[in-house]
Amino acid sequence: MFWNSIVELDLCIGLLLLILFGLLSLRNGHVSLGHIRFICQCWLILITPLEVQDYALCLLTVILLQSFHSFEAMLFLLFGYVGQLYMMHSVNLVSFYVCLEAQTLCVVVLCGLLARGASTSFSVEAALKFLLLSAMVSGMALFWFSAMYQRTGSLDMVGQETFWILLVMLFKLGVAPMHMWSVDLYGSIPKSLLLYLSTAPKLSLFTFWASSWHHDFSVGVFILFSMLIGSIGAYGQPALRGLFAYSTINEIGLMLLAVETAGFHTLYQHLGIYIITQLLLWNLTDKRLFALCAVSLAGLPPFAGFFGKAWIFWHAMSVQAFSLLAAALFCTVLSLVYYLRVIRLFWMVGGTGTTNHAAMIAMQQSWTAPVHTAPSFAGAPQQTTLTSACAVALAFAPIMIIKPFVI
Repeated sequence: MFWNSIVELDLCIGLLLLILFGLLSLRNGHVSLGHIRFICQCWLILITPLEVQDYALCLLTVILLQSFHSFEAMLFLLFGYVGQLYMMHSVNLVSFYVCLEAQTLCVVVLCGLLARGASTSFSVEAALKFLLLSAMVSGMALFWFSAMYQRTGSLDMVGQETFWILLVMLFKLGVAPMHMWSVDLYGSIPKSLLLYLSTAPKLSLFTFWASSWHHDFSVGVFILFSMLIGSIGAYGQPALRGLFAYSTINEIGLMLLAVETAGFHTLYQHLGIYIITQLLLWNLTDKRLFALCAVSLAGLPPFAGFFGKAWIFWHAMSVQAFSLLAAALFCTVLSLVYYLRVIRLFWMVGGTGTTNHAAMIAMQQSWTAPVHTAPSFAGAPQQTTLTSACAVALAFAPIMIIKPFVI
């Protein structure tokens, strides 16, 4: 207990010193923002515990820091990382609530900080919707936590009812039918914040689910809602951001199916493939590589997305969850149609018909437009290195995942 307190005190002191150094150095003009970013990345690596999930979140945050171009934005990203890191190991209802709300607060503030240009009002409006809905869900959960403490005299998660924790986590993950805030945010926030929102919170929430919290409730209804709404809702989206928002809802449904039938090892496999695809998806300038990302998300061989989905389907069949398996296969075929539309949009040139061609141009502009933000990642070498690493991982991950099918 004493050692844990020393580590937490060292973390807080280090963060305060980092804030003072950043403010004083940037004010005098002797230190550039790149130096501050490097110090932030070193601080992340030094404070991270020696566990695989923690270092995965640390590496992801180090990569995400490259996409933020103001000290305030990097600072709130670090605050969000601290909340996510402690939430992953929470065993107490109060610590879980505080860390979860710290993550939510950072997302809302970053929406306001990074809002620029004509779509500022849309970004702030989406952030306010998310804040109000999150406050309502969190307030109900806090009331339930207090009632539980009054009844049992304990705030430990062991032996407590877990229904409200499940609802709060499903809301934060953007699971249907509690998904509308994610569609609004995806359509209005910058690419850098969109990349953060689609990766880091999901990794921290699923890690908390796997390591610190267990429940006795089935999530089959939420799986069906997420896959159906994610597959059908994407058809009416005129912009690629809306399409990939519903695609993310569909992917979350598949991850919940992995939790329900296959276990957390398969969940981490598919989640890792999803995060690599998102890093590649929102950091590309080549349209044909973008089409290859769509091929992986669609679950077509030989890319890693096919093997991640196939492993989930195999486990669902092995535990005889035939209804969920049939729904998942049906939704995968439905989503394949709009993924093929994206492939046609970015791989082939032109289109047939004036109306279709105009719609395709509009969708292309919705992806290539900067959306009131600076370039996705600072510097061409870093962007090229990240893109190359993610592309190699996406192509060669099947070699690591195909082993269970061979044995």
